[in-house]
Amino acid sequence: MTVSSSIKIHDTTLRDGEQMSGVVFDFDEKLRIAEKAIDFGVDLIDIMPVVSDGEFKVTKELAGRFGSKVSAACRCKKSDVDLSIDAGACRVTLISPLSDLHITQRLRITREENLNNAAELVDYARAHGLIVDIAGEDASRADLDYLKLFLECVHDKIALFVLSDTVGCLTPKSTRDLVSYVKENSDCDVCLHLHNDFGLATANTIEGIMAGADYFSGTFTGIGERAGNAPIEEVCTALHFLYGKELEVKYGMLKEICDMVQELSGVKTQRHKPIIGENAFSHESGIHIDGVLKNPKTYEFLDPEVVGQKRRICLGKHSGKKALQYVLGDKFSLENFDSVDVDLILKEIKTMRKDNAVSVSSEDVLEIISRLESQKQR
Repeated sequence: MTVSSSIKIHDTTLRDGEQMSGVVFDFDEKLRIAEKAIDFGVDLIDIMPVVSDGEFKVTKELAGRFGSKVSAACRCKKSDVDLSIDAGACRVTLISPLSDLHITQRLRITREENLNNAAELVDYARAHGLIVDIAGEDASRADLDYLKLFLECVHDKIALFVLSDTVGCLTPKSTRDLVSYVKENSDCDVCLHLHNDFGLATANTIEGIMAGADYFSGTFTGIGERAGNAPIEEVCTALHFLYGKELEVKYGMLKEICDMVQELSGVKTQRHKPIIGENAFSHESGIHIDGVLKNPKTYEFLDPEVVGQKRRICLGKHSGKKALQYVLGDKFSLENFDSVDVDLILKEIKTMRKDNAVSVSSEDVLEIISRLESQKQR
């Protein structure tokens, strides 16, 4: 197995990401996201012009700006390819089912008809000067013999085979095995498009890359159908900081891009979301804060600023004197208080935290101190 020396990113935030229930990006919002993604360092942007007139216009604008970095997703229909050509696309991704569930039950055609249709569309698109990729829908549940036959027919005519785990049912081991199988039976580049139905999209993507996948598909913040897609921010940082793989991206933009996607999509991530969540670099426990203030590496594997984040020292139920002094900073010195007063301040903080279920700010602490001082003077 050979790990790709240049791992590339296939960003499907504008297509699969927008397919998440309740998410709609308008023309300007899609341009903003695409521009940020390209600046960050994604290699391909996925969009589907056949969806609507608005999507056609966005595709035309993006294709004009970014050329072959934009791939127009198409059903295996000539009309979709023609529309992509009209939109100015120079690259298309033909979506072809590979499992019997989709071939015989959803489309109600035979395996042979499906294969012939895909091969015909590849030739048609190539004849019109397009770079052609194929996305193998539900490849994770395909019969391996059929998958091999399909690859034999198209692999030398396409630039990229997108291996899709459409319902997120792969495990890290089965992902590794499937990628190895595809690499053994094709000469084209392989891209992983993995869904997160079991919360394994990031782990599966990493394993697939370790097995030799050249690209990975994902969305910023992990938005997408049902439980979403592999989060680009998680995969990038894991590859770099845990596996030592160099990606040509600007890690410091991750928080900024993900915040934009949250704002424009209306989908807020949980506070403890890895890498970009509000709590990803937040510390409240006294033991943790004591360690972080002495050496951040005690409770942080990476510097939050590397991914555009900030460290937060929070006061609450589990906080101690070190956290209290840190939050007060130059505003107050605990040396002005005896141990009884400090314990009273901490007790008040813990009561406030319990009652309000929010972190206590420095202003809250100063108010507590002022109140305690007033009580002492009575």
